[in-house]
Amino acid sequence: MTSVAVVVLDTLRKDAFDDHFDWLPGARFDSAYSTANWTIPAHASLFTGQYASEAGVTAKSPSLDVESPVLAEAFRDAGYTTRCWTTNPNLGDHWDWDRGFEEFVPRRVFTHADADRIFDWESFAARHADDGPEKYLRALWEVLVSDNDTVASVRAGLGRLRGHQRLVKDVPDEGGQSILQRVRDTDFGDDEFLFVNFMEAHTPYDPPEEYRSEDEPLNVVIGDALAGTVEEPDRLRRAYDDEVRYLSDLYRETFAELREDFDYVVTLSDHGECLGEHGMWNHGYGTYPELGHVPLSIHGPGFEGSSDRLVTLLDVHRTVAELAGIDVESRGRDLRDDSDRENALVEYHGLMPGHRDQLARKGLDDERVETLDDPLNGIAVGSDYYGYETHDDGFQHVGDRPESPEETLREAVESLQKRQSDEGRGEISDELQEQLEDLGYA
Repeated sequence: MTSVAVVVLDTLRKDAFDDHFDWLPGARFDSAYSTANWTIPAHASLFTGQYASEAGVTAKSPSLDVESPVLAEAFRDAGYTTRCWTTNPNLGDHWDWDRGFEEFVPRRVFTHADADRIFDWESFAARHADDGPEKYLRALWEVLVSDNDTVASVRAGLGRLRGHQRLVKDVPDEGGQSILQRVRDTDFGDDEFLFVNFMEAHTPYDPPEEYRSEDEPLNVVIGDALAGTVEEPDRLRRAYDDEVRYLSDLYRETFAELREDFDYVVTLSDHGECLGEHGMWNHGYGTYPELGHVPLSIHGPGFEGSSDRLVTLLDVHRTVAELAGIDVESRGRDLRDDSDRENALVEYHGLMPGHRDQLARKGLDDERVETLDDPLNGIAVGSDYYGYETHDDGFQHVGDRPESPEETLREAVESLQKRQSDEGRGEISDELQEQLEDLGYA
C-alpha cells in the first residue's frame, strides 16, 4: 500500500513560502489556489473534493455534515490507518472533523503538556450542551471509567465550573513542537494516511523568543482591519515573518521524519494572510489574491521540478486518493496528469458568526456589517490572472486580463450545485469559545 501524509501549514502566504522554504524538496505548483479565504471552507474542499458552497460547509455551518464519504473515510474503508493531528480548534470533533480518523488528536493535547492525561471536558461540554443537571453525574462517571488521571481530571472539571476553564498554554509555540515529537514517537506502518495542521503562522504572532524581532506577541483581528484601527503595520509584518522563519525550521525537522515514513508528503497552506494590502489584515474577509494564492508541494515518486499550471485544493483531494489507488468523487484532477484547468474559484461566504460581534465592538454600524456579510467570489484563469469581487471597489484584477473574466466568474458560480445546510454553528463550549477568541475568530 502507498502511505500518504498531508500537512497544512495554516495561514502561510505563497510569497513567505518562497522566501523561507527553498529547502523543501519535491514538485512545486506555483499557481495553486485555495477555494476559500479561511480554514473551515478550505478544508471542506480538501476533505470532500467539492467547493464549500456545494458541500454546505461554510462560516454559517462549520460542521462537516456532508452525506458522501470524506477523504479520511475513503482511506479508512480501503484498509488504511487514519490519523489526524490538528492544532486548529476549528477542526475539532465538536464539528465532526474527526470523521474517518481512527486516531484524532485535537489542539488541546498539543498546546498543554498534561492534556493527554486529563478528561476532554471540551468535547464532553459540546456533546451535552443541551442536557440538564444530570450531565454532571454522567461526567463524573465518564471520568472514573476513562484512562485519564482521575484527580487531575476532576480538578480541571471543577475549574470549569468555577469559571477558570481556560488552560494556560504551556508549550513554546502553537503546538508544533508537540506534533514533531509525536511524529518521532509514532511507529508508522505501510498503510498510513496522516493529516496534520500546524498553526504557527496564524495570529497571534508569537514565535519562540529566539525568533522574535519584536519584544512581545502581536495580534491583529479582522475587526481592526475593517474598522481601520491597525497600528504599527511594519511591526506586524516583521512578527509574521518571524513566525514563518520559525515554522520553516520546525517543519524542516518534521519533514525529515515524515519523508522516512511516508511514500508521499503533501505540503500546502489552506489560505494566505493579508498584511496591509488593500487596507486589509488577517484572513477573515474577502477573496483577495493574498488569501487565495497558496503554496503547494508534493514529495514522492514522480513529483519533481516546478509547474505554473493552474491547480487548486480540489486537485489535492483527487491526487491524494489516486496515489493510494482509491476511487473518490471529486471536482479535482490528478496532478500527475498534465491536463490544464480552465479556472478555479475562491469563495467568501460571509462573516463568521463571532466576527459580527467583533465588528460591533469595533464600532461598525449594522448596515456596514450587513454589507460585509454578503458573499464574494474570485476566479483564477490560467497561471497569470486573478479577478475578484469587492464590496466597495467593484471587480478587481491581477495579471493579464483575459476576455470577459466577469462573465467567466458568473458562469462558474452559476454552475455550482450549492447545498443549504441547516446544521448551523450549534452550541460550543466555553473553552472552545475562548480558543476562537484567542485566534481572532470571535
